[in-house]
Amino acid sequence: MTLANSMSGLIAAAKAIDVVGNNIANSQTIGFKSSIARFTSVTAVGNASGATAKGGAAGVSADNIFQQFTQGDVALSDSPLDIAINGLGFFRLYDAENNRVTFTRDGQFRLSYEGDSFPRLVTRSGLALTGNLPDFSTDPYGTIDTTPTPVPIAVDPYFPPKPTSAIQLNMNLDSRVAAPALPFDPTKPLTYNRSTLATVFDPAGEPHDLRVYLVKPGAASAWDVYTTLDFDANAIPPLAPVVSGPLGLAFDTQGVLGTAMPMPPITLATSNGNLQVSLDFGGTTQVGTSFAMNSITQDGYGEGKIQEASEFMVLADGHISARYSNGQRRNVAQVVLANFTNPNALVNLGDNQWTTNDDPLRGTGAVTLGFPNFSTLKTGGTVGNSALAEGMGSLQGYAVEQSNVDLSVELVALIEQQRNYQASAQTFKILDQVLQNLANMRSG
Repeated sequence: MTLANSMSGLIAAAKAIDVVGNNIANSQTIGFKSSIARFTSVTAVGNASGATAKGGAAGVSADNIFQQFTQGDVALSDSPLDIAINGLGFFRLYDAENNRVTFTRDGQFRLSYEGDSFPRLVTRSGLALTGNLPDFSTDPYGTIDTTPTPVPIAVDPYFPPKPTSAIQLNMNLDSRVAAPALPFDPTKPLTYNRSTLATVFDPAGEPHDLRVYLVKPGAASAWDVYTTLDFDANAIPPLAPVVSGPLGLAFDTQGVLGTAMPMPPITLATSNGNLQVSLDFGGTTQVGTSFAMNSITQDGYGEGKIQEASEFMVLADGHISARYSNGQRRNVAQVVLANFTNPNALVNLGDNQWTTNDDPLRGTGAVTLGFPNFSTLKTGGTVGNSALAEGMGSLQGYAVEQSNVDLSVELVALIEQQRNYQASAQTFKILDQVLQNLANMRSG
């Protein structure tokens, strides 16, 4: 038995050294979780049972390898799709090739473009991150279900156009100017006092130039407003302008606008359908200073596209928003995290992935799904983002969770296990020498 004891010590120390070596090798691996070998004594029991049974020492075993799911340090990165978890939870991944779900703490994601399908958010090895997707059927900005129902995240790269329906103009009109001598004609600049240009969008998202003309019809504090669409006074051959108006603006003696806003909508004909556009001059004044355009805005936009990964932003609650080329931003997904009753029982698959352990006694237990940065009910705690409740951690974009390996601790452990191995080897060597001496005595 003594040789067996020494051999078991050698094997156990070798396993522990292998575990420590693996930790050290992965000290720079994103999302890696260290492990530790636990030693247990082994007892040999004879055939007898009950009170007469006797056990003898049979060495040691290091078959229990425990994973350490402590939080790793969070380091900033240069990619908005790098995501770190601060707190509990795992990213839930879908492996389409093997039709299985795995879990990870490695948040290095990228966009994957395959054929004509929407780009998916995937790991470096191509596994799809899962979460809730928005419903865009009734709202172009989408609505996301409040119940975690994770599916592979596919990002809609297109934002539908919105036709212009309102234009806001804020300016000062010079009260000192005289009325033009001739009736309004957009081809003749002397027939109006001022003009300004606004870009509007038709139902297909095509841009058009809407020019707004301001004419003072007389000495009173009143102005007429005319508009033309896509009119170029310098076009060859000359174009016949389609004029809308006049609409009237009236000011009091203090230069304050008295006309109700917005003004009645005007109809603008385009090749993609008519536009109904209301002009709003709210805040416009008429005082004895030079004409000044303070601001001009409108509520339409063309079709938008996602052009690059830098357009994404990840929020603490798991929402992933994207900015489109038309200037609009919307949520394109919400990440769903997973957690377990016993995460230490997760089965390591390599490549920073784990899968569940279905052992009814020592397995991972029930899988809990939830959104980041939201706590669940805990005995003695509360519901919500309370420190007393235990739930999913928060997410941080432009960041990754580093390995939780502490090199100083691992190097000390390596020295300890090396000494254990050397001691067991020395014991084995001495016992081997004793047996050799006994054999020599018998032969003598």
